[in-house]
Amino acid sequence: LLVVTTSGKIASCPLVGSGAQKATCSQLSVPSLPSSFGAAPATAIEVKTGSGLRVMVATGSRVSLLELHVDDEGSHWREAGSVFLPEDAQVVAVAATHDSLLVTAEDGSAHLWHLRANGAAVSEGASHVDVPTFGSRRKWQSACLLPNGKIMRLASTWQRSKGGASTLSSELLI
Repeated sequence: LLVVTTSGKIASCPLVGSGAQKATCSQLSVPSLPSSFGAAPATAIEVKTGSGLRVMVATGSRVSLLELHVDDEGSHWREAGSVFLPEDAQVVAVAATHDSLLVTAEDGSAHLWHLRANGAAVSEGASHVDVPTFGSRRKWQSACLLPNGKIMRLASTWQRSKGGASTLSSELLI
């Protein structure tokens, strides 16, 4: 498991054992992401090409695909490509594998791109946009692509208990 922190640092958090519920994270010896990205939604993945590390980070309706580049001057991040969501989309989460990029917007819509080996998107527009048909009162947190191609979403919603108190509940929706 790779994690991108709000300060732009990349950490590795290996899970030990098949039933592991905790991970100990350690910062990788790579440069932080450029400060221009701030605390934007981002994800990191290991790849078999180049330096072996790629990061996808959202700013506005644009998602930049960055690759760690190593040369005589050291290592630095360079843009390998980018994709765009509709201008009014507010990105809440970014998830990726070596061959796909899934971006979750504030309205719960999930935008999927297929990626080439070099990290570039196969097409400019999302190859698939999945819009949830349930509940506009949910706060959408993230989404992931299941092996069968379906999209699973994490959302939170306020639930009123019998006593009248409101509690925030998490939901996984397919």
